[in-house]
Parts: sequence; C-alpha cells; structure tokens
Amino acid sequence: MGRTPGLPDAIGFAVPKDVENHPVREVDRARQRGMWFVALGVGVFVSGLLLLAWQHYEFTTIGYRMDELQKAAAVEEMDRRHLLLEQATLRSPQRIEAIAINELHMVAPTQTEAVVIERVRQAAQPAKTLVARR
Repeated sequence: MGRTPGLPDAIGFAVPKDVENHPVREVDRARQRGMWFVALGVGVFVSGLLLLAWQHYEFTTIGYRMDELQKAAAVEEMDRRHLLLEQATLRSPQRIEAIAINELHMVAPTQTEAVVIERVRQAAQPAKTLVARR
C-alpha cells in the first residue's frame, strides 16, 4: 500500500512533502578580501621564518667549515715547519762535508789550492731624472 504525500495515512497522520529550499549565498567581497590579506600576511611571516632558519643553517655550516679549515691550516703549518727543519738539516755544511769525504771520496783542499772568489757588487742604478745634454 503506497502512501500519497499530503494525504492522511491509514492511522490518520499526514506526512508533509519535503520542500527543497536551498538558500543562495552571495559572496561577501570585503570578507574575501580580508581573508586574502590574512593569507598573504601568513605567507610573508612563514617566508621570513624560513629565511631566518636558512640563514642560521648556513652560518652554522660555515662555522663548522671554518673550524675544519683552521685545523687543516694548523696541520699544514706543522708540516711546513717540519720540512723547513729538514731542509736546514740537509743543507748543513757539516753534513755536506761528511758526504763528500765519506761517500764521494773527496779530499779537502789545502791552503795553496783553495781560491777565494769575491763577489763583485753592482753599481747603484743612476737616477731616472738625469737628462743627457749636448
């Protein structure tokens, strides 16, 4: 037994028909503009926070890199000092004389065989303001 909308049932109740009444909403321009300004403000704020976080990360990374480079520079300075000491040791006249006599079987010269050659000093350069006249 089917029911007819709006007519009383066998029990005596009337079931009203559902009215589809959907309100039409209008866009509130002022509210929408305000929401865009808030979204823009939040975006700028978040961008600023990201910029600060990135700068902090870069400064920290650069600090670690500077520490590593300072340690490497200290190691290189120690190596340089060691090499300078080794160079001075290898250039010592006593060592060179010992190698010449013992390994190369050289003989030290006598006073009559030794000739001392003095260095000739160069004359000072003339001033560039001199002009030759005829």
